[in-house]
Formats: sequence, structure tokens, C-alpha cells
Amino acid sequence: MKLKSIFILLLAFYLQTVNAQGPSAYTAEAAYDLINTIEPSPFAHTTHPDAQWFPSAGMGLFMHWGIHSVAALDPSWAMIKNCFWVKRDCPIATEDYYRLAEDFDPVAYDPEKWVLAARQAGFQYMVLTAKHHDGYCLWPSKYGEWNTGKYMQGRDLLKPYVDACRKYGMKVGFYYSPRDWADPDYAHVFPFQDNDLNQKRVITLTPEESQQKFDHFFMTVIGQLSELLTRYGKIDVLWFDGVEWPRVNTYPDKVHAWLRTLQPGMVINPRWSTNGKGSFGDYKTEEGSWRGHLPEHPKKVNDGEWWEFCESWSGHWGYSPLDKYRSLDQVMKLLIYARSYGGNYLLNIGPAPDGTMRKGYYTECEKLANWMKNNKESVIGTQAVPKWKEMSKYPMTKTDQAYYVHLLNDTLNTIEITGIEKPNQAVWLDSGEKLSFKYLEGKKLLIDLNGERSHPLDAVIKIYSE
Repeated sequence: MKLKSIFILLLAFYLQTVNAQGPSAYTAEAAYDLINTIEPSPFAHTTHPDAQWFPSAGMGLFMHWGIHSVAALDPSWAMIKNCFWVKRDCPIATEDYYRLAEDFDPVAYDPEKWVLAARQAGFQYMVLTAKHHDGYCLWPSKYGEWNTGKYMQGRDLLKPYVDACRKYGMKVGFYYSPRDWADPDYAHVFPFQDNDLNQKRVITLTPEESQQKFDHFFMTVIGQLSELLTRYGKIDVLWFDGVEWPRVNTYPDKVHAWLRTLQPGMVINPRWSTNGKGSFGDYKTEEGSWRGHLPEHPKKVNDGEWWEFCESWSGHWGYSPLDKYRSLDQVMKLLIYARSYGGNYLLNIGPAPDGTMRKGYYTECEKLANWMKNNKESVIGTQAVPKWKEMSKYPMTKTDQAYYVHLLNDTLNTIEITGIEKPNQAVWLDSGEKLSFKYLEGKKLLIDLNGERSHPLDAVIKIYSE
């Protein structure tokens, strides 16, 4: 009887421990070994309950931070000549760029301030660059030469960020670039001869030699990912940014099965290069250029697909202390159009090298927070109205109980919406003031505004469904 009781207690303790650890029940070492034995599986869109928050999240905050921040450089790309999106006449020499690791010392780092301001501004998830293409890791990794273990006495910059996100209910995301310009294996396929964007490298390796070097490089990548996905508990988003190693097997099916095993509820972006061997990613990414095509539907996105648009809030992707922020009007417009088509808006900021957030961040967050205070329900937790242009001149979002019409800069006497059932009432969302309306044949709704609007940038009308 006594032995049975002891067994039951031990079993209960084991189950409690496994459940408490959740996705991080693997150690980094066990995760590293697992890649050799796991059965590959073609990428399948996640159906895990813990991942279903993503399509209705609305807003995420992207943060590019690293050794490049010391000199306010565009991350990694500042080393490349003729890089048209880098606003520098003369790129920084590679040795000078990596020398910045000696001066990267964020003595004033307090991510709780970053996260709290973002949360109040309406951001629902954050994505921090754990490693960019330059190869520098913001944690003390056993793999690779460039990380805080070598240059910061083992300081881990990721854990305080993760802890802050959890404290304030923010979803946790890691950006991780598989390509590594500092890795000696990757040097054989680094695409730019003499660091010049206009001079493409001719790869002289045979296919067999290239695959052999990739396989060695791949295990470094797996080692780093093993640490990221086991040391910090549950990770909500993993944001890849290209393997960029042509004509080799990058093992996408194996990577997919491995990631799903380590972090079953994690949302994965599509930027693990498959070299034509199948699809990858739970959602699609749009970057930069879509803004110029508003209000058109993103061409690469089909109705019902998860997707995300990312762009810089101010300047280049990294620390840009001298650049102006996008106006609140520009930010609101992008957010509204993205939400009307069911996408998330991932807005980027580059923190300062000392660990503070760059000047203006808290002011801009406060502007967003003021609008979100009364209008948040119209963009966060909503669904797409993908055919809104057939129903109205104005972008729309919805929930199961209501439609939201976003007037942006328009001041009107009457608005017309077609194709919805007769509503119970229509109100200005921020004030609750009722609006008179007529419901006509052909499911035509006319709402009387009397030439007024409730907000100068985005006045939202809430239409209650019957």
C-alpha cells in the first residue's frame, strides 16, 4: 500500500512538472538531438487552440535591436555597397561593423517600459530580433561566435523581454534570421561579391559540396533555435527571414515537424526558404510596398488567409534617432485597411543602444492609446470584411454582433451601405451617440451624419446587428 502511494505521488509530480513546463519540456540539448530522429511532415497550417489568437490580433510591435544600434545603422545591410534602401553614401566596413559588439552595452535596458506603453497603445504581440543576418545573438548561445556570451559576460537580453511580455499579457515573438553572414560555412554562398549588391557571387561549389557545408551550417541554426525554443517557455510567434542558400535541401518538412513538437501552439511565418520543396508558414507577409497600393486588397493574399504587413514606424529598421515618425494619420490608415482585409499590422521601432526606447516612442504610443481607449473593439478582435468595397466606400470590420465603418478623413452628411441585415441601431463608437438611419429595399442602409464626425482621423460607426 505504501509503495502504491509513493508511486501515485511520483506520477502526480511528474505530470505536474510536464504540464508546468508545457512546450519547453525539452532541454536545449534534447531538442538539438531530436532533429536527427524526428519524422518529417509537410507543412500544415496550425489548428492548435493556442495559435488562434493571431488572425484577430490586429497590431504587433517589431523591434530591430543589436550591435548595429550603437552607430544607428540599418541592421546588417549597412555593410553592403549600393544597397538602395540604406540611406548611406558609404557603407561601413565589415570589420568596423562587427567591432560595434565591443560597445553594445544596454545599461538602461528596461523592457517593461517598452511593453507597457505598447500594450496601452493597442499592440497585442511583440517580435524582437533575437538574431539578424549579421549573426549577433542577443542571448549567450553555445553556437556561433557572435553573441552576448562572448561580448557581454553572458548577459541574456531576451529573458527580461519575455518576462515583461508575460507580465502585461503581450504575446511573445522572436525574429530569427537563419542566414548568418558571419558564419564561415555561409561565406561560400554569401550572395554579394565584395559586399556589393550589384555584384552577384558565382557559387563554385559542386552540389554535393554545397549540401555538405549547408548541413554543417544547419546544425548551428538548429542549435540556436533549440536554445530559443526551450529556454523561455511558451513562444507565440517565430519570425524567420530567409535561409538564402540556393540549390540545397533546407529540410523544410523536418524543420516543420521539429518546431511543432517543441512549440505546438506557436505561429510560424513563411520565411524559411524551401528552394521549391513545398510550402512553409502559417501566414503570409507583406512588406513596405503595399502602402502604395491602398486601398486595394494585397495581391498575394487570398480571402481567409492569415497575413501580416510590416513596415518601419520611423526611418530604417534599426535605431533611427533623427528620422520622423509616420504621422498618426498614416498609421491609422494602414491599420484600418489591413484589418478590413483580415491582416495584422506589424509596426517596427529600433530601440537605442543603451536599452532605452528611442525618443518619441512613448508620445506616439500615447497618441494611439488615446484613440484605442474608445475604438479598440473596431480593430482588435475583429474579422475581415473582404468585399467591403462592394458594400461601401469606407473600410469595414466586423464581429459576430456588429459591423464597424471607418470614415478615416471623410466628413459626410449621409453614408450608404448595402448587403447587411437591418440593424438595431447605429452609433458613434467613441461617444455612444445614436445616429438616425433608414433601411430600404435591396438591403440598403442610409445613415445620417449631419456633416459631423466624432474623431478627426478615424471616426468609427458601430452598426448593431439584429
